[in-house]
Amino acid sequence: MGILKELKLFKEGTSSDLAIRDYILDNMEKVEKLSARELGKVTYTSAASIIRFCNKLGYKGYSDFKIKFISELKVIDKECKLGEIEINDRENVVTIMRKMTEIEKESVEETAKNLSFEKLKNIRKIIHEAEIVDFYAYDINVYIAQYASSQLLYAGKKSTVNTATNMRALNALLSNNKNVAIVISQTGENSRLMELVKILKQRETKVIVITTSKKSTLAGMADEYIYAATTKSIEAFLTPTFISSVKYILDIIWGLEFSYDLGKNISLNKIYEKKGESHLWGLIKGIEELKKNL
Repeated sequence: MGILKELKLFKEGTSSDLAIRDYILDNMEKVEKLSARELGKVTYTSAASIIRFCNKLGYKGYSDFKIKFISELKVIDKECKLGEIEINDRENVVTIMRKMTEIEKESVEETAKNLSFEKLKNIRKIIHEAEIVDFYAYDINVYIAQYASSQLLYAGKKSTVNTATNMRALNALLSNNKNVAIVISQTGENSRLMELVKILKQRETKVIVITTSKKSTLAGMADEYIYAATTKSIEAFLTPTFISSVKYILDIIWGLEFSYDLGKNISLNKIYEKKGESHLWGLIKGIEELKKNL
């Protein structure tokens, strides 16, 4: 049984025990910084009362209780699944941290469960054989696309992300069968992305769509569709869930490409760091030298 459940079920103690229990449950994020003496002071008890309370719960003392309590706070109850997690009014640090940890974990697990090894093998082949990987996304999805594009550069793969609508269209018009397009859309119904995919298909560019619905228009237009996790919980968690899922997918794609020519890519990154230190970051070194002379 977890400590939180133990505390909630603890009802047979003294008035001091119950005061300590109530304070801990109402102020979970404060416990980490409180000593036994300080906790005794805010509960109008004493350090000895705190230790006795912890002993009644089966712990060696307050330090033992606190270490295990703080550790448990960082993991949400196993019974609470992705679609059941809700955000409440004026959440505290503990509850938000636990909920966001579970969202990240559940998003990845749900995504992994729906990924096909054969699909990933085919996507790996498409991306490796392409000369350029182009990302197409709007709004917050642009930032995850930029992250993925940067990662692919470390894997020796040329990659682009355009943020201006006219540049996206121009890039699609200049695309050909040597390019591969990765389209990111939460709903799969973005009309601007649909128009871009039409252009890409005309240009014989392979299209990989990452979205939450296999039945969406964009998924139906794709050469390869990858499911990204979503939640039926309140709207506040829709974006974190989707972004966590998409990042996981894109990290897998990067890992497959980076490992394809591992030695070559490690060498490339060593050269990049060496050149960067001697030439590209010269301005930083110059500033540091200037500070020394001031």
